[in-house]
Formats: sequence, C-alpha cells, structure tokens
Amino acid sequence: MGLTLTRLWSVWVARARRRRLRSRSSSQRSVARSHSDDSSSGRGSIADESMFIDASDSLWLQHTREMPILGRGSPVASLPQDLLLRIFSFLDVVSLGRAAQVSRRWHDLALHGSNWQRVDLFEFQMAIEGYVVEQMSKRTLSLFLLSSLSSLFSSSISSSIPLPLFPPPSYNYTLSRKFCLNCPHMEKLILSKCVRITDRSCESLSKNCLNLLHLNLSSCRSITNKSCEHLGEGCNRLEHIDLSYCTVSLEGVEQLVKGCPGLRHIILTYCREIDDASLKLIGKNCKRLLSLDIKGCKRVSDRGVQALSEDCCELESLSVSNCDTLTDASLKKVAAHCHSLRILEATSCSHFSDVGFQALATGCNDLQRMDLEECSLITDQTLSSLALNCPNLQSLALSHCERITDNGIRHLVGGACFETLQVLELDNCPLITDHTLEMLR
Repeated sequence: MGLTLTRLWSVWVARARRRRLRSRSSSQRSVARSHSDDSSSGRGSIADESMFIDASDSLWLQHTREMPILGRGSPVASLPQDLLLRIFSFLDVVSLGRAAQVSRRWHDLALHGSNWQRVDLFEFQMAIEGYVVEQMSKRTLSLFLLSSLSSLFSSSISSSIPLPLFPPPSYNYTLSRKFCLNCPHMEKLILSKCVRITDRSCESLSKNCLNLLHLNLSSCRSITNKSCEHLGEGCNRLEHIDLSYCTVSLEGVEQLVKGCPGLRHIILTYCREIDDASLKLIGKNCKRLLSLDIKGCKRVSDRGVQALSEDCCELESLSVSNCDTLTDASLKKVAAHCHSLRILEATSCSHFSDVGFQALATGCNDLQRMDLEECSLITDQTLSSLALNCPNLQSLALSHCERITDNGIRHLVGGACFETLQVLELDNCPLITDHTLEMLR
C-alpha cells in the first residue's frame, strides 16, 4: 500500500515539475532577450541562468523525495481531498483496510463510499465481524448500487489482514438483515455456498431490497419454498435467480414465477423436486425467458419441455443435461418454437438421436454451442446436418459419442460452420483416427 502511494506521489511530483518548467519558459525567453541587449553589463549568461533553474528544480525534487509520505508535514497531507480520494481509488480492498488504520483522516478517506461501489472479496476468504458488515453497508447506502456481494469458502481470519470485511459460509440471518436494511438500492447479490443463509434472509430481502434484479442462492441448502414465496411477494423486479441445489419444488416455483413474471434467467440445477408441472408454470408466467438450466432434474419429461417450449419462444439457452428420460420429442418441439436457441447442453441424454438433432439443426440455425457428451445414439448424420444448417457453430462437444467417425468430421470441415468452429471435443470416440487430425490440420 505504501509503495502504491509512493508511486502515485512520484507521478504527481513529476507533473508538478513539468508545470513549473512550463511556467518558467516564458521567463527564460525574457532573460535571453535582456542578455542579448545588455551583454556588456556583466550579467550572467543564458546558460548560467538555465543551470540555476535546473539546480533549483533538482533540489526541490530531492527535498520532496526526502519528505515523509505520512504525517502532518508530508506533501500528501497538504493535497486537496478530491485528489486524495482519486489516489485512494486505485487501492485494493486490503490496502484500503490497512490505510483506514493509519489516522482518522485516512480512515475517512479509505472508507469513503466512492471506494466501495463494487464489493467483491471472493479471493480473500476472510471471516467477518457483524459490526463491520453493518458499517460497510451504511457507507454504501449513499450509492445507487451495491454491485456485487460474493461469498467465501473459508472461515479463518488471516493475520495479515487486520480488517475482516466479508461473509464466509457462516454468514447468518442477523448479518443479512443488516445488509437489507442499509442497502435498499441493491440490485445484485451473490450468496453462493453461504450454507447458513435461511428463509429468514430472503424475507428481509423481500421487505427491504425491492430493486433486486440478480440473486444467486446456489448451494444454500437451507433455502426452501418459503424463500420463493418471500421473493415473489417483495422482489418483483427479479430477472435472474439461481436456486441450484436448493430444496425447491412445485409450490415454491409457483410462488416465485407468479410474483416475478419478468424473470429472464432461471437456474434450477439439481433441484430434484422440479417436475413437468413446474416447467409448465414457468412457461405460462415467464414468457420472455431467455435461459433455463434444469440439469439433473430427473423428474422432468418430454411433456414439461414441450409445454415450456410452446410458451417461451425467446429462449436462447437450455440445459437439460442428465435429464435421462427426455427423447427426440423434446428436441422437435424446441426446434419448432425456439428459433433463437443458441446454447444447448444435453450431456448424458442417452435417448436423443439423429432424428431429434436433425430437426433441431433445421429449426435453430443460430446454434453456437452444443454439449452432446455421452449422447451415445448420434452418428455422422447429426454432424452432417449441423454442418449444413448451423453456420455460427463455435463449440461442439462429442466426447463418448462412440458412433462418430472420420466421415462425420469431414462433413464439418466442408460445412458452413468450419470457419467459426473453435472448440471440438472428440475424446473417447474410438472410431476417430489420424485421418481426422489430418483434415483438421
């Protein structure tokens, strides 16, 4: 932190020196004219005057370098507050925490609200004290947005960081309530893997954070349908919700989507109680849905995906990986209604075949990324259809697709997508030989 301030101070000194030199340039020119007129009067030469100016500047620079960075007599102490805040804005959160303990003035500068517009301390993995959370939330109150509040994985306090600032997995209701009360303009909150977050935290959010747009509660295993009910009642502006690995079922989904019809991104990864009725409710209430992730929701069948596809025609991203009961009927319905689809993740959907993917390639020409790992029924016919109909394809995963051969890759190489294709995964495809490598080369 001290090194950072020293460098910033050196830059400021160099700029000040240039300004001094520019201000004296006019006086040098006037001195030169006077010497040309009175060269016989015994006055010094222009060279002597220039040497004097350079020497004075050198002494001034040496003096400023020897002056302390801290303390009342330091150059930093005499700078205006706007310039000091600008300098402090370049410090990371650890340096800000240390600077806050130098003096009262530095404490106010380091904890000024302008330095805490974005709060994301994921990398530091520190524990937290409740009063610190409360103070930090109060300082962000004057801002319009608390941009990002990420979660941590460890709960140990690092001795090298004397000011703990951020919630670990032990982040609890009392602390979350303080954030909610003091940050009514918060729009984005990430509490992933904060295992002690409960439904009471979501109740506080619904009462105090009415402008919330993005909420990540993934792996908060104490979150239940009650949280969905609270969010549906108060956070009606929600656009992005991540409830991965939470204990959520049809009842919670109903409360959530009816209260938040503007949802554009819904992530329900491995929410094992999600079923066809849940997808029907999502489609009925969230007509402008852009992405849906139901990976590992094994109770979902073709009927749920078909109902969703009919209502959510703007869908751009769909993940149905490990939904092993789905068949080509789902792909056909998606192809018929979701023409804007760009991303499909279908890992381990073992009942998908060439018939479904050919229909998808024909109906969704803007496909850019496809993960077909362990779709064991597909053959070269799928690759031929993708090469012919999907010119924007950038990533294609075919791992463990054991029926793919060199001939299928030849279709890709000669197809419209070969110019855009950047990632091609072919591990554990036993029929792929050196001929494929030669074609790709």
